[in-house]
Amino acid sequence: MIVPLFPLPNVVLFPKTPMPLYIFEERYRTMVREALAGNRELVIALLRSGYESSYAGISAVHTIACLGRIETYEELEDGKYNIVVVGIHRVRLLHEVQHSPYRLVEVEKLEEETPGERSVEAIEQHNHLGGLFARFTELATGIKQQALELMPQLDLESLVNMVAMTLNLPIEQKQSLLEIGETSGRCEVLIPILQQQLETLVMVRKFEHIKPENPNLN
Repeated sequence: MIVPLFPLPNVVLFPKTPMPLYIFEERYRTMVREALAGNRELVIALLRSGYESSYAGISAVHTIACLGRIETYEELEDGKYNIVVVGIHRVRLLHEVQHSPYRLVEVEKLEEETPGERSVEAIEQHNHLGGLFARFTELATGIKQQALELMPQLDLESLVNMVAMTLNLPIEQKQSLLEIGETSGRCEVLIPILQQQLETLVMVRKFEHIKPENPNLN
């Protein structure tokens, strides 16, 4: 499969999750315009640390990336775009086919190893991660009902990837999560991370109302 490559320094796209993007560089405006005229697919890949010295080569990006599809778009008056890309599946970048004006790469699809949705393991992981994330979302946004209603509607892969996209993690850690080939394995890595962030958020909310009588003394 040959698709356009969109390398980014601070974005990791996961399957079954949406990503809003603002397209302003001329070559990527061309890429989006031509993608919209075709099947709307492109690959979003994370640039490696220190990419500045080798930006032009495929070695500048991580080879495990995510194929996405432009679901919605808005073409602005100056030719720029606002787009929303939804991840389809993980891919491995094989080699570059074209470099100008934007890169085309050949990719191979990576199968996602997901336990059966009705298996005991999948149900337990879904309930555990979903409960933690609902609580986290409630504390972070102050909206309880919406999060609780959303969790049962998501399959395990969608839930896991949504959590991975949502949490404030170092970008290289998100890349490491994308590279895990099993949904259950990605879930097991995420649960303790989410638990730690939830505990921190609980502590923040518990003491956020406490203010020093004289801030100048602190």
